[in-house]
Parts: sequence; structure tokens; C-alpha cells
Amino acid sequence: MVSECVEALLGQTLPPAQIIVVNDGSDDDTEDILRSYGDRIEVVQRANKGKSAGINLALSMARHPLIWIVDDDDLVLPQALAILTGLLQGAPEAGFAYGRYLRFAVDPRTGRKDLFDTGYWETCAPKDFLAATLEDFFVHQPGMLVRRAVYDQVGPFDERLPRSQDYDMLIRLARVALPAPTEAILFHQRQHDGDRGTAAARFTVDERELRWIEADKQILRRCYRTLELREYLSSRTIETAEARRHALLQRATIMARKKLWDLALDDLESAAPVSDAGLSEIEKTTLRRAVFSKYGCRELLADKAVSRRVQRLARRSTGGRQMARALARGLLWRVKEQLRAGNPLEAGRLASLILSWGLQPPFSHGSPRPSKQPRES
Repeated sequence: MVSECVEALLGQTLPPAQIIVVNDGSDDDTEDILRSYGDRIEVVQRANKGKSAGINLALSMARHPLIWIVDDDDLVLPQALAILTGLLQGAPEAGFAYGRYLRFAVDPRTGRKDLFDTGYWETCAPKDFLAATLEDFFVHQPGMLVRRAVYDQVGPFDERLPRSQDYDMLIRLARVALPAPTEAILFHQRQHDGDRGTAAARFTVDERELRWIEADKQILRRCYRTLELREYLSSRTIETAEARRHALLQRATIMARKKLWDLALDDLESAAPVSDAGLSEIEKTTLRRAVFSKYGCRELLADKAVSRRVQRLARRSTGGRQMARALARGLLWRVKEQLRAGNPLEAGRLASLILSWGLQPPFSHGSPRPSKQPRES
């Protein structure tokens, strides 16, 4: 895979000024493959220390003011670097540029490459990028070009994280800089069934979702402690009671999507008495997204304590009742999802949960469908 990746980099219409490849302890023929490129690339051989440590080492060697990090199993398209560079040239205020991708898989029997759709993706204005990213990770490094000054500002990749290092970094970038986005397809993201992780902590493809969930929970718990509440709003300001409530609801939605319902409910309980004004349509829509995690919401049926807290919230005040109903309305799509999948018992359990949260039939059918695509190969 690494040779395909390097060939794609060398085939850019705007040639990269410097290509650094860190061989993080590969014990196969990777070193020989990389050496065959001669002085067209810079190769670093070292013992295995993990992805973050490898990227940090390469960043210390990079001489260009724009940084492009490309995973060794993905394939960048010929115009990718030119497009990303043009975006930053046209938006000097932006700290990074990004674009879309398509996923692909290679048939191991025939070698045929099959392209399919983008994974989870959110089209949003630059000012909304931080909140959208906190809700779910959708921009990947092979589709990003970042000003070196911004990486210097936020510090190195976290070498303590076992997974989702790129997600953690993207949140940190989005806190200090606005992006320049494009809907253009910039790379193809490989889907494969190989093992993941460092040499000391390998895991199979069947475990990847659980690993992502646990890593994301670790990152978002830290965000809950370290981000100011105003950062959850596009305006980055809180000047009214309604704005404070909206920020609390946005943060609650983010934490719920990461399965951190303890934190989400803390915020909902804090938000309920903040303002006597009824929830706006934007606030209701925000709360519906709380159950739209691409990893599903099975924990709501497994953890009765969450449901009891939502029920208490609904009994506490008019605002709490509106919040509980907004969450329940978001679950309607999950009911339909289970019915389509032929799981009527699961659908019935979710419907009972909806009723217990105060949404009475006839149910409305206006809830949007969330994406459930995996976010990386």
C-alpha cells in the first residue's frame, strides 16, 4: 500500500516541496520499497512508537510553511495539493483547508478497486466547523492542508492517545483557526480488514468501533473540562440567558453523541431553568441530533439511569419537558431504522422509551436521517 501512496504523492500536478516518510518499525520489505525512491523522498527508520510520535518526528523535519499529512494506505488524487493550496492562497485568514473523499476497497481475489460513497460528512460554514467537528469527526488528514504556524500554535500530536489522535488534533486546530472548505473529492480512503494499532497494542477490525468510542470519550471528557462554554456556539460569545442555554444544549448534544450521557444530562439539567422562553426550533433540532451518533444509541436501552434522569428532567419544568420531547423525537428515526432492519422488538423498546420521555402519539415523521458510515479505514 505504501508504494501506491508515494506514487500518488509524486504524481501531484503541484509537486510537494518535500516528502517525509517515517517507517515506524515495519518488519517486512517496507524499508526496501522506500529506499527504491532514492532522493525523491526522505525516509526515517525507527523503532515502533505509534502514529502520533511518527507524525511529530516528521513535523520536526518539515521545512515548508504548509503541512500535508497523508496516511500510508490512502490515495490522494492528482489535483489535491493544488486545490488545497489554492484554497489557502484565496483565504489568507484561514488556518487550514479541507475537502471531501470517497472510500474504496480492493477485491483480494481480482485486485479490482471498487469506489463507494463518502463516509460521515457534514457541510457547514467555517464558523460552525468546531461545533460540527465536536459532534462527529468528518475531515481527515489526507484531505487537509494546514499552515505550519497553526500546528506550532496548538502543539504536538498527543502521544498518549491510543486512537483518534487526528480527531484530537482537528479539535485543537478548529479552536484557534477557521477553515477554507471545498466539496471537491481530494483523496480515496482505503477500507481494509487488517489489524490496527501499535506493535504493543494491536487489535482486529472487529474491535475498531469500540476502540474509537473509548478514545473519543477520553477526548471529549477533556474538552468538557477545558473548552469554554462559549466555544460551543458559532458566535463564540454568550451575552444573553438564551445564548447560555443554547450553548449548554449544544454541549449536551455533543456529549450524548459520544455516549457521555452523564455530562449531557448535567448540562440539560443546568439549561432547564436558565430561561423562561420556550425552546427555539434551532435548539430543538440541536437536541434531536443527540441520538444521531453514527455508533447508534444502544446505551439508552442498556442504562436505565439515563432514562430515569430524562424523565425527572421532563417533570421538573416546562423547559425540561420540551428538552425531553426533543430527545424523544430524535429517537423516532431509530425506531424506523430498527423496523427496516427487521428488529421489531428493538423498535418496540425504543418506542416505549419515547413514550416515557413524554412524546405522545401520533408521532411526527420529520426527524432527519443521521449518517452511520465509519469514519476511517
